[in-house]
Amino acid sequence: MNVLVVYAHPNPQSYNAALFRLACEQLALAGHNVHPLDLYEIDFEARMSCEERVNYMTRDNTKGVENQAAKLKWAQAVVFVYPTWWMGPPAILKGWLDRVWLPGVVATYGPNGLEPGLTQIKKFLIITTQGSSQWRMALVGNPPRKMFRLSLKAVSRCKDIKWLALYNIDKTTEEDRKQFMEKVSKHLQSF
Repeated sequence: MNVLVVYAHPNPQSYNAALFRLACEQLALAGHNVHPLDLYEIDFEARMSCEERVNYMTRDNTKGVENQAAKLKWAQAVVFVYPTWWMGPPAILKGWLDRVWLPGVVATYGPNGLEPGLTQIKKFLIITTQGSSQWRMALVGNPPRKMFRLSLKAVSRCKDIKWLALYNIDKTTEEDRKQFMEKVSKHLQSF
C-alpha cells in the first residue's frame, strides 16, 4: 500500500519525531511503500498567498503545490504525526491542509453537493500528543479529533479513520511514553 506519512513538529529530537520515525519504520517493515513528508524539513510555506486564494475555486489552484497534490493523489493511506497545540494541528500542518487539500484535488462541488476526490485512500491514522487530559478533551467534544474525522470522511468516504492520542503529554512519565510507543507500534504492524 502507498502510505504518505505527514509529520509536523519543529524539533527533530522531540517525542513526536520519535513517533514519526517509528511510523515510517514499522510501515516499511510491514511491506508498505512509504513516503515520509516532514513539513519542517522541506520548509513548507504555510501561508496561502493572495493569488492562491483568488484561484482557490479554479482549475489553476494547484500552482506551486503540484508535487504535494500529486503525493496526496498517490497515497492509498495517510498517517499524520503531530502535536495538538491550542486545540488544533501546528500552523504548518494547517497551512498544508489549506494549500494542498484543494477543490479538484480532495473533492469537487457539483449539483449533488460535495463529491469526494480521495476515494483511493482506504485508511487514515492520526497520531498526536496533547497537553490536555482525555477527560477535558471529551468534555469539550474533542474538537481536533472531530475536525479530522469529519473532514477526512467527507473527502474520501473512508471508514477506517483511527485516532491515537497521548493526552497530558506534559505530565507523562517515561513509562507512559514507552507504553504509547508500543501501542502505536502494534497498530502500525497490523496496518
